[in-house]
Amino acid sequence: MLKGALARRYAQALYEIALKQDLNQVELELKELTHLIDENAEVAHLLYHPHITLTEKKELMDKLFSDSLSDTVRRFISLLIDKRRENLLPEIEREFKLLADKARNIVEARIASATPLSESQEERLHKELVRITGKNVRMVKEVRPELIGGILVKIGDRVLDGTVAYKLSKMRVSLG
Repeated sequence: MLKGALARRYAQALYEIALKQDLNQVELELKELTHLIDENAEVAHLLYHPHITLTEKKELMDKLFSDSLSDTVRRFISLLIDKRRENLLPEIEREFKLLADKARNIVEARIASATPLSESQEERLHKELVRITGKNVRMVKEVRPELIGGILVKIGDRVLDGTVAYKLSKMRVSLG
């Protein structure tokens, strides 16, 4: 089975449990856990190493996170370790976030611009994206000077490219 499909199944199972408890808390804990593992090479090495026993991995996770994780998330991590799926944690976290956002009617818009947007530009863009999508919009902004000017907006699989670089490349093609 593909890695993405497995991650989606685990995320869906955790999501259904979290709906009955505290969706926001589970999402936050999962995000913090994934971030900590990504940032700490030693913990990642121990968690993902195939020759470290399941018991040692569980003990490590309990020592590190016994105070900071809810029982639900601790048991979920333990299940992943038992099933040897701990390496799916980043994908599971991403899929869980998508499910939680969908439940909250939130869509993520990735905004790339050549220079940082002003506050008024951000507000106008946000209002327009809310109007277009009919959903609450979370904007993730990045500055990419190679775009020359304008903005590039990605929402799911939709791309709105209003950059100068794109328009120049279209002109190049049309001029032959």
